[in-house]
Amino acid sequence: MSNNPHNQPPRPPYTGETLVMRRPNHASAHRGAPPPPPPSARRATPKRRRWPLGWIALGIVAIVVVAVGFGYWQIHRLAQRIVVADPRGPAVASPLLGANILVVGVDIRRDRPEEGVRSDTLMLVRLDGMGGWANLLSIPRDTQVDLPDRGPSKINAAYAYGYHHANTLYGEGVTPEQGGMAYAAEAVGQFLNFEQRGMRVDYVVQIDFDGFAALIDALGGITIDVPRRIVDDAYPTPDYGVMQVVFEAGPQRMDGERALIYARTRHADNDFGRTERQQQVVQAIANEIRQRNWFERMLLLPRLLDAVTQTGDTPAILTTLPLANFDTLLAIGRLAANLDPALIGRYRIEPGSVAVQENGTNLIWDAGDVAALVNRWLTPPGEASEQARVQVLNGAGVVGLARRTSEELSGQGFTVLAPADAPPGNYPHTVVYQTGNAPFTARRLAQLLGAELVVGTPAGVNSEAEIVVILGQDRAP
Repeated sequence: MSNNPHNQPPRPPYTGETLVMRRPNHASAHRGAPPPPPPSARRATPKRRRWPLGWIALGIVAIVVVAVGFGYWQIHRLAQRIVVADPRGPAVASPLLGANILVVGVDIRRDRPEEGVRSDTLMLVRLDGMGGWANLLSIPRDTQVDLPDRGPSKINAAYAYGYHHANTLYGEGVTPEQGGMAYAAEAVGQFLNFEQRGMRVDYVVQIDFDGFAALIDALGGITIDVPRRIVDDAYPTPDYGVMQVVFEAGPQRMDGERALIYARTRHADNDFGRTERQQQVVQAIANEIRQRNWFERMLLLPRLLDAVTQTGDTPAILTTLPLANFDTLLAIGRLAANLDPALIGRYRIEPGSVAVQENGTNLIWDAGDVAALVNRWLTPPGEASEQARVQVLNGAGVVGLARRTSEELSGQGFTVLAPADAPPGNYPHTVVYQTGNAPFTARRLAQLLGAELVVGTPAGVNSEAEIVVILGQDRAP
């Protein structure tokens, strides 16, 4: 009789080896799913590839090198087109350590050479790259100066004389533009007695009206805060006619043509008002550039190159400043990164700050006052160099409030003029008005009073102070 009642196949004989038994997967068995494959049959999960930090750093460095190389290439191209030799000889001063740069705005009618050439603007820039500051000094075009080889004349005639006598003054091969720039620099240096100070006008930048407008258009325009309404009924047109121009007070966006009109108009006030506007435009250009990041500034270079070279054989801008030199690039880079355009020092030779006598239409300025102003222009901007005067006006209607505030400010070290009442009106808040070249003092004063700071002159106020404070109801006890 068989001992295997269920007819099962016989088991193999025991060999003494240990057998590893797989645990059943009850869930899979319950669902009828096939059992999982053995470990040897499973595929390994691919690992995410990570870039080494060294490669990432190398990529960043490569991008920076390419960007810097592109920027330098564009600057080099620009320098090849607009940088010319100075027939007076190379300058020793460096923009990185401090240099004097003369900006000459010229009126050149290239389509009508018989009209001649005139310098419309003379503005000196004191540039200190390491110190991170810049100051402007405007010279009125009717200023009388003894020109070499010519005698007493208006200072704006110097450029034209050098332009027409370039080879006689500086030798063969010197272009009219080089002669004009060099002779204008000599005239300005003589007027300001630079030789006695052991310095000279180191570099010159010449820009004509077309170049000025094209430069601003390349920036996409500038924003100007017009301090007061301007109406000029006799602004000159290119066809030798006149037209009316109007600028309303307040911030406004201007393209190149509009900004040029703003910088040139003078019949609404005088040449001194025009120099103020010209400095304001320079400040606005600097502010427009500063608002861009470094990548946007590099992309701006090709547009600037096109803007200044679109007038034909002679670029709209010429300069003796070596733009592609390392020290110049470093100076400009430091200023672009650190300089607040609102803190650019703005000085002007004008009545009120410099005594003057008139010789016909010529202006003869007091040499001592001019020297004192030049000293301030050569000094890094700050409260000490501003020497700002403050006048407090009572707009709150509280008797004695302006006097008490003036005494408090005097105790804080401010130079305070006699207090007075504000023009009739409603003044809910105290406002500090920066009417002159005193941005550092005005900022500290506004912070001290917790007041709004406004650049400009309040309506109806005629004050000799560089800063006017109108006390509002918020200062009433």
